[in-house]
Amino acid sequence: MRIRNIIIFTGLTLAITLLACRKIQPDFDVAATDPCDCASEVSADFVIEEYTGPISNYFVETDTTFHDTEVQFRAKEDNAEYTWYIGIDTFYSQSATRYFTDQWIGFDIPITLVVKKEPNKTCFPNDDGYDSITKTFYVSQYPIIPSGDNQDIQFGSIEGTYRVYSKDINDSIDISFDVDKIQSLESVSIYNVDGSGTDCEKSMARLIYARSYRYLEFYSNVLVTDSTAFCLNLEGYVWNRIDGVAEIHLETEEYLENGQFIERDFEYLGRKLQH
Repeated sequence: MRIRNIIIFTGLTLAITLLACRKIQPDFDVAATDPCDCASEVSADFVIEEYTGPISNYFVETDTTFHDTEVQFRAKEDNAEYTWYIGIDTFYSQSATRYFTDQWIGFDIPITLVVKKEPNKTCFPNDDGYDSITKTFYVSQYPIIPSGDNQDIQFGSIEGTYRVYSKDINDSIDISFDVDKIQSLESVSIYNVDGSGTDCEKSMARLIYARSYRYLEFYSNVLVTDSTAFCLNLEGYVWNRIDGVAEIHLETEEYLENGQFIERDFEYLGRKLQH
């Protein structure tokens, strides 16, 4: 009997709870949903992306590229007819890829895209389903890797000082990057890595794995033994986004005397101050 009363009581409680929940649910107003909220007219807008290299194997949006690099032009409109005019060449896919040699250094190159698509007449009765746009991008002279005794490398928009925010110290710091050359290998020196004055200089020989005009990814050279554990295991990337924001990610494994190690991550957002 006691079990039966418990079951009845539980059932009544559940029913009351469900009714109460139903009472507080707002009524769904179908009329309040506008089918054109997410709709848009046919657009020929596209992005220009530079290939970062075989290691990262992805493209970074940009308006400037290095020479001797692969550039992708990608239309934002899906399921349409596309016509690209890139120099004397014409392409008809949603994205087109071209390789620009050093003969294009210093040139602003116009890229035209024409898009045709069945328009949404319900939301845009005046849309004719046709749009075209022309954008230009610049082929930079960087990187310049000189020969002889001069080992400096000018590395486009990556080198320089950045003022970024550090959540670890709840303040802004200045962090600097310098691309150089050591033992015939490209390297990266990073100054004030952790916001407390730690420098990882070119003597630690950072190996560059992937790069574009706006993006640099690197990994420590484990063959070098005359560096601190902090710098020896440092890796990460610098990304000067097309919106002007600099995004920096660094991480390292710092070994302790007891044979253990700790992982340290640094996430920075800010802007570049100077070259």
